[in-house]
Amino acid sequence: MDVRTLPAALKAIMEQRQWTQAQLAEALGVSQTWVSHVSRGMKDTTMGKAIELLSRVGWQVRMSPEVEEPVERREFLTAAASVIFVPSGRASANPYEDAAYVNTLADSMARGRYELGGVPLVANALGHVHRVRELVERVRGARLQQAISNLMYQATLVLYDAGRTGHAEHTGRVALDMAVLGADVDGQARAFDALSRVCLERGDHARAAAFARKGLGLRELPGSRVASLNMRLGRCLAAVPGRADEARTALDRALGVSGLGSFAAAAMAGDVAIGMGQLDRFDEANRLLGDAADRIGQWSPLFRAQYLGRQIITTLRAGDVEFAGDRMNELARAIPFVSSARVNSRVGEILDASARWAGAQGMRAAREQLAAMRAPFARSS
Repeated sequence: MDVRTLPAALKAIMEQRQWTQAQLAEALGVSQTWVSHVSRGMKDTTMGKAIELLSRVGWQVRMSPEVEEPVERREFLTAAASVIFVPSGRASANPYEDAAYVNTLADSMARGRYELGGVPLVANALGHVHRVRELVERVRGARLQQAISNLMYQATLVLYDAGRTGHAEHTGRVALDMAVLGADVDGQARAFDALSRVCLERGDHARAAAFARKGLGLRELPGSRVASLNMRLGRCLAAVPGRADEARTALDRALGVSGLGSFAAAAMAGDVAIGMGQLDRFDEANRLLGDAADRIGQWSPLFRAQYLGRQIITTLRAGDVEFAGDRMNELARAIPFVSSARVNSRVGEILDASARWAGAQGMRAAREQLAAMRAPFARSS
């Protein structure tokens, strides 16, 4: 059983062994008050003490990359095989009641989105939502609740990228509800992050900021989640007149988080840069977006296309037409590898924004190439 925080570990041990707080306290050699406070997130402890205490009940602390780091292909295939082909001992059971199986479905959907974009995965995501809806009332146990929250979070991101914002918000709320039931604090923050994304995409800046703040109000979050929620808050505020100083503070706070994995650091730089572009910090935004697009392509063609599109808009706003034309040619080459309503929408925005320079050297050809590669599907909610 994998859990992400010490409070979640204590709750999982009590659930697994049917122990009271007093029984767990006796096994750990601590007071019941300590167990009560730590399990509710009211008290923290050092990593060394956590390792020592958990070892007394047969648990160990395992260090792993923080959230949103892509899974290596061989590691993913091994995990998938273990849940698909190895019987769980309950041959007639619904596989969506198996937490390991559900988490592997979530990983599979994340990989597909990173590589292809959300549009090809819409039917798959909606299928998962339908199956979860059928069993949600009888889901028991924190581990399964956390796994379903993870799956619904990934479905939310697929639907969001495909332009299905109505479905995405509904699914994000299911992810949040399951995380609350499973006492999964990081899962709750993750769901708030997703809901903030969806509302921002819809232009509902007030609700987007409110969701980000709710996430930041939770305790014991990993650094990557704190960075992401600050980035969401900064981008929401950057779109609101008179909130530039608050937006800049939140964005700088997000960029200042250290210890992120390579993928997460590249994505954070690109996402923060979008907010900086909204604040007219064009040089910094252009530098970060270019770096993010170049670094992240090895993991996600989708993210590379997104950051290229954002960089083009930023350089056009700054009046650097020649550089924008060069990046438009790069984006045109990237588009056939992904199927994303958001990327498609960005192409339309670029074509509109660049129309005034259509006669500039190299711009006509760049515009024609980009228009020719634009995906044919339309956005829907």
